[in-house]
Amino acid sequence: MDKHRRWTYSITKLVFWATIFAGTLLFLCFRSSPPSHSATMKWGSSNNTPQWENSVRLSARSRSGHLSVLVTGAAGFVGSHVSAALKRRGDGVVGLDNFNSYYDPSLKRARQKLLEQKGVFVIEGDINDEKLLKKLFDIVEFTHVMHLAAQAGVRYAMKNPGSYILQIR
Repeated sequence: MDKHRRWTYSITKLVFWATIFAGTLLFLCFRSSPPSHSATMKWGSSNNTPQWENSVRLSARSRSGHLSVLVTGAAGFVGSHVSAALKRRGDGVVGLDNFNSYYDPSLKRARQKLLEQKGVFVIEGDINDEKLLKKLFDIVEFTHVMHLAAQAGVRYAMKNPGSYILQIR
């Protein structure tokens, strides 16, 4: 009878440690940060490279059956939270922000880094840049656009209303 108890105890112990080991492996797999995107994210001729395009494609890749979303204003408070939530849900997300100085740009850069750790590529560019938007839509077939970019400040709109209008030719 003593051998039977020892054998049962060994199996229980083995199952316990195997479960702990498997749980630790799963935790580490899901907690590891995704590969870093290219260091330069600002849109321009020097960044229009295959590496830049691959970063956009990788960020836009979604799990099967999920959305591929372009989020404008992605480095803002609301935009960063929406981008992170979409990515967590399994959607592909590409962010776009112009990082203007109306609010402290260091806050936006910090949010950009947090989003990068979550697998969201944030491009520094303007939503009024027709070439950039055309390039993005050529690279990725976005299913949705979450438009959260805004020019803050009513007084500025009164002085320069044309800055709020995109003219598509």
